[in-house]
Amino acid sequence: MKVQFIQQDSWVLPGEYLAWAERHGYDVTVTKCWQYESIPKNTEADMLVVLGGYQCPATTKEECGYLDAEQEQNLIRRYVEAGRMVVGVCLGAQLVGEALGAPYAHSPEREIGPVEARLTADGKADPFFAAFGDRFLAGEWHNDMPGLTEDSIIIAESDGCPRQIVRYGKYVYGFQTHMEFTHEIVAAGIEDVGGRLNCAGQFVQTEEQLLAFDYSEMNALLSSFLDAMVEEYRREHCVTVSQVMEKMIAFSDGDIHDIDHLIRVWAYAKAIGDLEGLDADTQYILEVAAITHDIACPLCREKYGNTNGKHQEEEGTLLVRTFLSDCGMCAEQIDRVAYLVGHHHTFSGIDGIDYQILIEADYIANATENGYSRENVIYFMNKNMKTASGKRIAKTVFCL
Repeated sequence: MKVQFIQQDSWVLPGEYLAWAERHGYDVTVTKCWQYESIPKNTEADMLVVLGGYQCPATTKEECGYLDAEQEQNLIRRYVEAGRMVVGVCLGAQLVGEALGAPYAHSPEREIGPVEARLTADGKADPFFAAFGDRFLAGEWHNDMPGLTEDSIIIAESDGCPRQIVRYGKYVYGFQTHMEFTHEIVAAGIEDVGGRLNCAGQFVQTEEQLLAFDYSEMNALLSSFLDAMVEEYRREHCVTVSQVMEKMIAFSDGDIHDIDHLIRVWAYAKAIGDLEGLDADTQYILEVAAITHDIACPLCREKYGNTNGKHQEEEGTLLVRTFLSDCGMCAEQIDRVAYLVGHHHTFSGIDGIDYQILIEADYIANATENGYSRENVIYFMNKNMKTASGKRIAKTVFCL
């Protein structure tokens, strides 16, 4: 998963957006506008996050030499047209609206500091906000708000701003609110304005209040939104298990033994995973690993003259990473599949249900293909099988 940040100013940091991406091990790129870095032309990332700044969409190059609102809007449009995820924050939210034909507007009230926001009926129905309560505290630092297109939906509002969060498309959101705020960002913002805020207005807090506030709860809510959106995006954009199967069959280059074996292992793994009630992402990783677990066999035959399990593990990790690189899977998913492929002959240190089921499915397939003795099967079941479903299937297959 790749995330592209557009950062307008030095102190308006990505905050929780970046922390979230780093926790997941995503590939992050930051374009630093204030350092006059050029706005990217491509849409290589899965997610575009356009951050805020002191400017507004109408700010000209003469007024701020490093803000190119037109180029940022062009980039936003390209990402939207490509079906990627787009999140605009504060100024970024206003630029998203502008890019889609909705002029920004002045907010009824100026807001600085945490305010109570509330989900609209549409917001409560949006599955990406399932972790949000009806009311929640939202970080603020703005005078303006994003415009609305004919199809946009208001997700959240506050007494001072009726457009706190706006949905422009399935994966396109404008956050006027700063759910990413941290103490570091707030302190830098206060320093940027000379250490003292103009506290006029009922929704403007003092410097002391801003610095004393704990932003971790709103950070957690933001992360829950991002996780939910990415999960749905992955589901929609990853290649299907059947497509991985087709690709692996082609990779096997007509070797009927290898093709039959991977299909057997996949079938057993799929059945055990379904019966054990795995979540969708774990089941997907398990099935992809089952299909690709012996990807190193052709290389091992050529390089070592055999398909020794340890050789398979050593060679398979890199091979499967290359094999899956164009399949739309995120780095976390590929890492896990590569780990499973690199350990599928290691029966100690099993660290997950996907690993456990892969070991069981591979053994059942090998035992049926190679005529393992009844004693061997019983020994393996007692020593290494842990899932109830795997044991039931093994007992049925081997008439135990």
